[in-house]
Amino acid sequence: MNTFETPAEFRAAFDALLAATHRQLRLYDHDLGLLELDHAPRHATLRALCVAGGGRRIELLLDDINLVARKHPYLMQLVRDFGHVLEIRQTDPDAPRPGEAFVLADRQGVVLRADKAAAHGTRHLDDARNAVLLNQNFEGMWQRSPASVSATTLGL
Repeated sequence: MNTFETPAEFRAAFDALLAATHRQLRLYDHDLGLLELDHAPRHATLRALCVAGGGRRIELLLDDINLVARKHPYLMQLVRDFGHVLEIRQTDPDAPRPGEAFVLADRQGVVLRADKAAAHGTRHLDDARNAVLLNQNFEGMWQRSPASVSATTLGL
């Protein structure tokens, strides 16, 4: 287990988990503000996961999706090019949402922030027990969250 206190340390913990991901990445957070997913090395790692195919999946579940299209153009390009691998949904605003934020990799790696409003938390590269519980929570929220971010804009 590793702990982190600052946004930079949080991103480093996320990067380590992302680098260790082979099949599935699931993220739940308020928004993507702390992660800087358009940062070139992080974007390249996400793209490599998308390109690898073989049933790989990236699922991002956010309380607020309003800024995703404007603040993350490279992420939106991945959604456009790899919509079958990468999907972004907004949580159901009427359903209860946890106060914690987390990232899950391959049902065993976990980056956990006990408070979505804070940057501090822990990283566990091999914590299957905790990952199972968080995966169950994620799956329930994912199924109740039909609204997804689209990479295309339809005009009339």
